[in-house]
Amino acid sequence: MVMLEKITDFGDNFLIAEATPTEACLLVKNGELPTYMAAEIMAQGIAAWAGCKCMKAGQPISLGYWIGSRKLKFYTPLVTLGHRLQIRIQLSIEDATGFGVFDCSLTDLDTEQVLIEGALNVYRPQVNTDKKTHRKLTALF
Repeated sequence: MVMLEKITDFGDNFLIAEATPTEACLLVKNGELPTYMAAEIMAQGIAAWAGCKCMKAGQPISLGYWIGSRKLKFYTPLVTLGHRLQIRIQLSIEDATGFGVFDCSLTDLDTEQVLIEGALNVYRPQVNTDKKTHRKLTALF
């Protein structure tokens, strides 16, 4: 379930993208998209950033996992379906083992209201991990 529609800007430590959730979205229940479920859109922004970095470096795109959150603030209970959303992610820190923290926000562009903001913790197994270890790590998820 890819929710991002387009990447509007990308750099070494940031990405800006857009999405427009509709009734067809897997996360929509009874015509509503709870804001806590929309945090997945921010996680997809991080995945898109990692994919762009891999493509730019000529490397294969690898798996990544959203493993936690810090200081997430939800400013509204629901996301309005059909509204354009802007996803902003900014790399805060990433270590050599593949753990990273990104400062993220999700803004309704139609109302200019910030819906969610906070830090997402992610893990991306390194491509150079031996195959046996990589299989074990990916089997965990």
